Amino acid sequence: MADYREIGTWNKIVRIGRNAFSSSLNPKVAGFRVEGPEFPIRQADALAYALATEDPNPAFFRKEGAVVPPLFASRILKDVLEQAILHPKLGMNVLRMVHAEQALQFLSPLQIGWNVTPVAVVTGIREVSSGQLCDVAVDIFHKGDRVVAGSASLFVRGKKKPSDKKGKDKKEEAPEPDQALATFSVAPGQPRRYAQASQDYNPIHTKPLVARLAGFKAPIAHGLCVMAMATSKLIDKLGDNDPARLDRVAVRFSTPAWPGEELTLKVREQAPGRHEFILVKANGKPVLTRGEVAFRRY
Repeated sequence: MADYREIGTWNKIVRIGRNAFSSSLNPKVAGFRVEGPEFPIRQADALAYALATEDPNPAFFRKEGAVVPPLFASRILKDVLEQAILHPKLGMNVLRMVHAEQALQFLSPLQIGWNVTPVAVVTGIREVSSGQLCDVAVDIFHKGDRVVAGSASLFVRGKKKPSDKKGKDKKEEAPEPDQALATFSVAPGQPRRYAQASQDYNPIHTKPLVARLAGFKAPIAHGLCVMAMATSKLIDKLGDNDPARLDRVAVRFSTPAWPGEELTLKVREQAPGRHEFILVKANGKPVLTRGEVAFRRY
C-alpha cells in the first residue's frame, strides 16, 4: 500500500519521462494499493466542477442541503488513480494511454462537508489485439463505509496483434440505442476549465504539440468531462433532474471528442429506472458506447 503524498511532483515527472520509453505493462504490479488522505468535499470545489461540465442543476447551488455532482467522484479519485498507474514498476506510457472504460456506483450520494478517503487498487493487466488494458478498482469511503464503488480501465496502444478469430463467425451485436435524448458539444475553452476543476492537467487536452505526439490531430476533450456532461443530461431527462437518484453509470470511451463537435445522446430503456445509452458525433461515429445508467426509485 502507498500513500500518494509520498510521491512528489518531481518524482512524478521522472516516472512519466522514464515510462515514455516503456513498451509494455508489467502484470506483477497487480494488487498494488494506493490510499489517499481524507478529501474534504467543499461546495466551492463541487460547484466549480458543475460549471466546468455545463451542469446548471439547481440542486448544486442551494445554500443548505446542496447535492454534489455525481461525477465529482472522479476528482476525488484522480490523485490515487494517477499514483496507481505511475507505479515505478508498472511501466505506464502516458503518451500512449487513453481512458478506456469507467464505471461508478453510488452506494450513497456524496455530501457537502464530508471528509472521504479515496482508494485505488491495480487489479490486473489484460492483453488485447491492439495493446494492453490496465484495470483499476476505485472506491471512496466515508467513516469506514464504502460510498462509491467503481472501476477504471486504461488502454495503452501497442503493435496490432494478429486476430485469433479468423474464420469464426462474428457474434451478432444488439442494435444500438436509437432514441435521441439530448444534443450538446464541448465548448472550445472547456478543456482548460475542466482541467482546473478536475485537476486533470494531462497536456493532450490543452497542448497541440503534445496531442500530436500522442497521435491526435489536435487536443481532445477530457473523456470524463464528456461522461459528466452526458450523465447530467441523463439525470435531467430520466432521473427527474435529481442527482441523488443516480445509482450507477458506466461507459466505454470509444472515440475522442474534439471541442466544437456536436454530440447526440441516444438511449433505450432496459427496465424501469435502467437505460443503455450511446453518445455519437454528427457523422454517426461513437464517442461513448456500452453506456449503462440506473436510477433509484423512491
